[in-house]
Amino acid sequence: MKKLIPIILVVLGIFGGGAAGMFLKPAPEGHAEEEYAAEDTVTEEEAQTRSFVKIGRQTIVPVVEDGQTRALMLFELAVDVPAARVDDVHTMEPRLRDAFLRELFQMSYTGAFLTNFTEERIIEELRRNLTNAARTYLGHQHAEVLILDIMRQEM
Repeated sequence: MKKLIPIILVVLGIFGGGAAGMFLKPAPEGHAEEEYAAEDTVTEEEAQTRSFVKIGRQTIVPVVEDGQTRALMLFELAVDVPAARVDDVHTMEPRLRDAFLRELFQMSYTGAFLTNFTEERIIEELRRNLTNAARTYLGHQHAEVLILDIMRQEM
């Protein structure tokens, strides 16, 4: 039974992510910008419309200790970009997910998720690492990663 739990969790995560994607897909043209756009002052003279682009599926990362999977971490992420760069995020999503997974695995393997993963220091390091990974593909001035949800499932 213990061996089935991770498989069940992954299947639930995939179906849950798919269902969430169907319900949360952007509204038709015109409405999406009104609902999801936010204003962010870049300089005193210039204001730029920002958009929050949710990364399609939950990201699942194992927490490994002494060669054993101790838990699974589930992350929901979004990228905050200028409204003009939304299509770039969608185009680059596979590369972004790959970069995010690399960063999350690195943090997991260094033990960041073995302790209190909600500690401010851990969250800030996580956000900084994910933002740097996103900027590799979207440009250094154009992206910030938002952590929408974190969940830990013990094994």
